[in-house]
Amino acid sequence: MNAQAAISAYTNIKNQTLSNEDVGYNVVSTALHKLETNLHILFSANNTKERGKAYEQILLTIYFLQKNLNFSGGGDLAKNLFRLYEFCRMTVLKKGISKSYKDFEVEQCHSFILEIVKSWDTLRNT
Repeated sequence: MNAQAAISAYTNIKNQTLSNEDVGYNVVSTALHKLETNLHILFSANNTKERGKAYEQILLTIYFLQKNLNFSGGGDLAKNLFRLYEFCRMTVLKKGISKSYKDFEVEQCHSFILEIVKSWDTLRNT
């Protein structure tokens, strides 16, 4: 394969793959959806084992989301998201698995995260 053919093939592959921005958006989107789903499970599931798995996933996902906030470029939005995630993390830790079933504060966290998910999903469409 000559150099021009290699460059052309590379350019075609590059154009077909997602940009770093798209990958970053998709990763955060997946994490937010996962957090929302697991908060819903923690609030509504009868099965303690299912709530236990959701509990672990919530804490891991919140850690991931907090760790990846851009405080230098995100300004007040990043700070406020961190506070909201921290509120949810502390609520989940305080309620644990047994007290989380049908708890108002867990439901409130779910509601807040659901609003973020809806807002995040509209970002890609604009």
